[in-house]
Amino acid sequence: MIKSISLATLLALLVAFLGFQYYITSVPDLAEPISVEEARFIERDNSLLVTLRGNDGRHFTLGLRGDIENEPEETALFFISNPDLVPYVYWPGLRSNDEKRVLELIEDVLEKEPEVEALPEIYEVLKNRN
Repeated sequence: MIKSISLATLLALLVAFLGFQYYITSVPDLAEPISVEEARFIERDNSLLVTLRGNDGRHFTLGLRGDIENEPEETALFFISNPDLVPYVYWPGLRSNDEKRVLELIEDVLEKEPEVEALPEIYEVLKNRN
């Protein structure tokens, strides 16, 4: 009986941890309209960062790290999905489903606001790669 309860507790904890991991590494559905709150280039890390904000106040920070102009296919995408809860930087794999979801999110933003900073550069790199 104790082994069954322990196993059930362990399985429940595992499911909870998997759900939490998915929550902090998934691309969020930001409420429309989505605006670009901040865009900047960090020369030290050779990173291009963009922070998007949904109408509901939720933030999503994404960026590329690497030589965007000379070696765009080798730049690494990263994002922080829930910075208020856990400031975890997630690095999805090249051509992964998460990278494609970020590309779709950027497409949606650029359809409504084509003149935003830094997003077109990130979009071009991801579009050419996928």
